[in-house]
Amino acid sequence: MDGRDRTVEGKQPHQVFRPRKVLAALMAAAGLLWLGVFAWLFHFDGVPLQTFLSAAFFVVFFAVALAYYGRTRIEVDARGITCRGMVRTRRFSFADIRKVDILPGPVTVYAIRGSQGFVHFTSFFRHHQYLARLLVERAGLSPLPA
Repeated sequence: MDGRDRTVEGKQPHQVFRPRKVLAALMAAAGLLWLGVFAWLFHFDGVPLQTFLSAAFFVVFFAVALAYYGRTRIEVDARGITCRGMVRTRRFSFADIRKVDILPGPVTVYAIRGSQGFVHFTSFFRHHQYLARLLVERAGLSPLPA
C-alpha cells in the first residue's frame, strides 16, 4: 500500500506495508524533547549523575523507537512476503506460511507462523486488516474470523 503498489507484467502487485508515519513522528518529537531536557540539565550545578543517565536513557530509547518505526516494513509480492525489522530481514514464500494468528487487545498483534519461524506485525501498521486477509488468502489458509 503506501502508494507503492506496482503490477509486474501479469503478476500480482508488489505491495509495501509500514507502520503509521505518525508513530515515527511522535518518537522523533519525544526524542527531541528528551534531548532538550538532557542539554538543559547542563545549565545547573550539582545535578546528580543519575538524572543525566535517566535523561540519556530516554534519548536513546526514543532514538531506537524511531529507528524501529522508520525501518520496519512488510513487502508482499507474487511469491511471498519479506518482513524487514530493525535488526533482521526474513523472507517467507506463501507455501511456507502455516498460520496467521490474531491476538486482539488494545493493540492487535498478528503472528505469521511459517515453517522457518515466525514474524509479527501489529495494528500500528497501515491497512493491517487488509494485510492479514491478503496473507491468509495467498497462503491458502482458512479465512480469518470476522
